[in-house]
Amino acid sequence: MSDFRIASRYAKALFDRALETSSLEVVKKDIDHLKVLVSESKEFVLFLQSPLYKKGSKQDALKKLFASANQLTQNVFHLMTEKFRESMIPELGVAFLRMYNNHNQIVEVTVQSAVALDKKTIEDIESYVKAQSNAKTIQLTQNIKPSLIGGLTIEFGGKIYDNTVSNQLRKIKKELQLA
Repeated sequence: MSDFRIASRYAKALFDRALETSSLEVVKKDIDHLKVLVSESKEFVLFLQSPLYKKGSKQDALKKLFASANQLTQNVFHLMTEKFRESMIPELGVAFLRMYNNHNQIVEVTVQSAVALDKKTIEDIESYVKAQSNAKTIQLTQNIKPSLIGGLTIEFGGKIYDNTVSNQLRKIKKELQLA
């Protein structure tokens, strides 16, 4: 079984229990804290993955890092280290956030463009995504890539809408090579 599937099972158990105990928002804050740790500290991820550190030292470190976390979160992290699955904790965070977003009808959107988009364009993109996905809330992340030349890409729900000049040039080049 893949690591992500195993982590997803732990995330599902955490999510369901947090929902039952009305502590979903608090646990989500804990997972957001985990996400920040994972993205800002490669050492933290390497520590979790390293077989050189004993189970007890990993549990102590997680206890200190998540001292203010909800008891449910702490229990899941403790259980995962007991079962030698602490390397899957970052994947648990990803899976939990997916479940949370799905439950609250939140869609994450990534927009790439050559220049920064104005407020009207962002509002148009948000309304388009809401219409396509029946989402209540949109979490939009904008990346500026001058190599796109012009246009933009919109990525959400496993779909990519690419209307960039660089993509259109690539298509024309491909058509010319076939002719």
